[in-house]
Amino acid sequence: MALLSGGQAAVEALKAEKIDFVFGLIGSATMEMFDALYDAKDIKLIGVHDERTGTHMADGYARASGKTGVVLAGQNGPGTTNLVTGLAQAKAAYTPLVSIGGALSSEHLYRDAFQEVDQQALFTPITKKTWTATSSERVPEMMREAFRVANAPRKGPVQLNLPRNVLSGQ
Repeated sequence: MALLSGGQAAVEALKAEKIDFVFGLIGSATMEMFDALYDAKDIKLIGVHDERTGTHMADGYARASGKTGVVLAGQNGPGTTNLVTGLAQAKAAYTPLVSIGGALSSEHLYRDAFQEVDQQALFTPITKKTWTATSSERVPEMMREAFRVANAPRKGPVQLNLPRNVLSGQ
């Protein structure tokens, strides 16, 4: 069996959760995941022009369908900060939503890198739980946990930050 990249493992986890739609904006920080989504014929990517729109669409989809909404922010920093309003609304409405955001590669953290934002601190008050993956091997486990927490009573949004080195690693 071939080793999967972190991006491929994340998409396989979406398939295991029977996710039909992912709302998101393509960006360089999550390119490995978008590449895997392109090959996943059973998951439809609904592209948006802004992450805020994607978050609200995932929230509305979850409310209308009774399923878990999934949003993917393509860029760390400013891309993920655009998720804030939609996640806060989803938390207020108890909407099960899994938000996946690109994050800086681990070696660039806390070095004032381009578009660096402390995403863990940013999302903690507006989600049920926020994680940052530390290795590609942990991506499947963290994805399962994200869906479990989002759908546990009281339902609500969760945030999973996937650093670039985790998405590209095997």
